[in-house]
Amino acid sequence: MKKLTAFMALATVMTSLTACGGTEAPAETAEQTKEETVLSSEAQITQSASEMTITSEVISEKSETALLSEEPTSVSETSENEPQIRVEWADEAVLTADHDEYDIFEPSEEQAQAAFTSDTPVKGFVILELTLTDCNDEGVMTFIAYPAASPDITPGKPLVIGFTFMGDIPGYGFQYEDTDGNIRRFALEISGEDGSLLIREASGEYYDFVLE
Repeated sequence: MKKLTAFMALATVMTSLTACGGTEAPAETAEQTKEETVLSSEAQITQSASEMTITSEVISEKSETALLSEEPTSVSETSENEPQIRVEWADEAVLTADHDEYDIFEPSEEQAQAAFTSDTPVKGFVILELTLTDCNDEGVMTFIAYPAASPDITPGKPLVIGFTFMGDIPGYGFQYEDTDGNIRRFALEISGEDGSLLIREASGEYYDFVLE
């Protein structure tokens, strides 16, 4: 009977030891799994940071390449079609400042004064009288252009000339020789919106000049 009792006690101790061992193993496994997860997360973060750095460098290199490959806009290409001469009404500010005057036509009460200005020397400047001869289906007006006078324009100094404007059809214009030796011709017209003085080049799109 004592042997049986001892055997049962031994069996109980073994069972307890086995149970304890079974509960400790999962704890160690969980801790190991947690450490592996942390290490894996750190590795992924490091990899992501590396990929972001590489991506940023690639984008930066592409941006630099794009900037280097873009051709700079030439000032001459941008402004080569801009008229060399500016024209505006000769207001009080112009007339009280230093300016030149040139009389082409007989002064009259209907005469209005226009100021021609250029920042650079002008070659072959000619004032033109225009006579309308035709208007096609596209609305392009053809004028006969008569040279009226050839005054000089001093760079930076307005040249004031009096004109008599009649109606909406241009009656006057001007021409000059550009730096490439081309003759450029313009019509003087009054804006129907604000009454300002405008110039429009005789390029065949709106106006066409036949020089007499």
